[in-house]
Amino acid sequence: MRHFGFPTLVLALAIGPGTSHAQDRPLTSLVPADSLVVYTAKPYALLAPPTSQPTSSRPTESNAISSITTIISFLNASGLIPDEGQVFADVAAALPLLGQFEHGLVLLDATSRVVDTGAPADDVSLRLDQLQAAVILRTSGRQRVVLEVLNRIIGRYTNNEVAKLTNLKIGHREYQRLVDRRMPGWAVWEFGLLDDCYVVCFGEGAYSKVVEAQANKDRSLADVEWFKRASKRVHGDTSLAQWYIAFSRIRDRLGIATQHRVDRVTKSLGAEDISSDLWAIGREGRALSLNRCYRRSGEDIVQTFSDPSTYPADLRAIIPAKAENMAIITVPTKWLVDDVPRAWLAAQSEDKVDFWKRVWEQVERDAAVDIDGSLISQLGDRVLLFDYPPHPLKVPFALTAAIEIHDAEAVSAAINALLESWGRYLDERAERLKVTLVRLKVKRSDDGIWYFQAGILGPALKVTDRFIVISWSPEALRDALTQIDKARK
Repeated sequence: MRHFGFPTLVLALAIGPGTSHAQDRPLTSLVPADSLVVYTAKPYALLAPPTSQPTSSRPTESNAISSITTIISFLNASGLIPDEGQVFADVAAALPLLGQFEHGLVLLDATSRVVDTGAPADDVSLRLDQLQAAVILRTSGRQRVVLEVLNRIIGRYTNNEVAKLTNLKIGHREYQRLVDRRMPGWAVWEFGLLDDCYVVCFGEGAYSKVVEAQANKDRSLADVEWFKRASKRVHGDTSLAQWYIAFSRIRDRLGIATQHRVDRVTKSLGAEDISSDLWAIGREGRALSLNRCYRRSGEDIVQTFSDPSTYPADLRAIIPAKAENMAIITVPTKWLVDDVPRAWLAAQSEDKVDFWKRVWEQVERDAAVDIDGSLISQLGDRVLLFDYPPHPLKVPFALTAAIEIHDAEAVSAAINALLESWGRYLDERAERLKVTLVRLKVKRSDDGIWYFQAGILGPALKVTDRFIVISWSPEALRDALTQIDKARK
């Protein structure tokens, strides 16, 4: 497909100074008040304590993006990324943008429609009807790198024979719209500069909603009374990252037809009567705090999951000294490993629920393991998180996690049996479906590290005498384990 060659047009509109007061406004001042899900965060490059690493040695946004783009391009040219995997590769190539700019990821609205399949009312087949979403990047005049990534992605998926690029205005605010005639009428891309932020929106009307929020204080999330009150309680004004879920609005927007499935999901999460939920990550030195404020049955409830002033000395001591950020989170681990997956499963149709139940039952039979007794009940309530070893491309959330356990022998046996069985299932399924590229495999190394592989080596884990340790690659895990062992001696 031919590239549009539109960056020149966008740059002409986008490059210029933001307004002088823009930096003083929180990013949530550009987020519409009625958004469904919102995640905002400071740039990953700012997460490191100021004295931990010389600025000159930190990768710039252009270097980081060039590196990951080069890797993706090489894999693609080598035929190692099939067409169906390209979208994931392009998402990966754009991740360094989140590492360099303060950003917001916003689900503005979503509606679904029922596909008449003759199924029972509580098992209707659903399809996406409309979607509105936005990515907001506080570029402060450095949006050229954003436009380069945007141009690469658009140039890959469309061309000037099937798509049209238009320059538009809302008041004095200029922006651009991309329409591809192969897509539904509502599925448009719109992008432009607002104050010191570059905004990329998907869905008819999404960009205008962001403009309204930016221009009118009463239309932004930052000025919603409950959000302001909750943000103060979780110290959101100084947080590194926060995420907000408007459960009540999600229920309203997804409609009566989807109510049964929504109820299943919220029940699995223990959120049946929660209307709004706000989480925030803060920092004291290199230690991270995690606080939550949610509204349940008309009452605001505040919870603290990570408080640096209460970190146990023995756990703090084994976190690698080279980690620039760390946290010790106290949370019911069962909620993470049992309830969250159940919520994902509850969001599926009955057919898919039945399918995954059969798969899991097969895995359990083959493994001959009591999952609750040998694994879930052996998990402790404390999880250590730290960013060591650092990811070479500064990809956000490339962390190491250590989950405290009680009976290491039982946990190790259970995980070994489960992953061996899961690996056999994936191999059998791949053979049955004739999958040859991007084939997910579960492997175990000679030193007892389990890892996933899908073209590249993925997340890895190992059970020690006290923890299940997980990191973003086998080599990263080995490095982290070495540092933990040194600290414990």
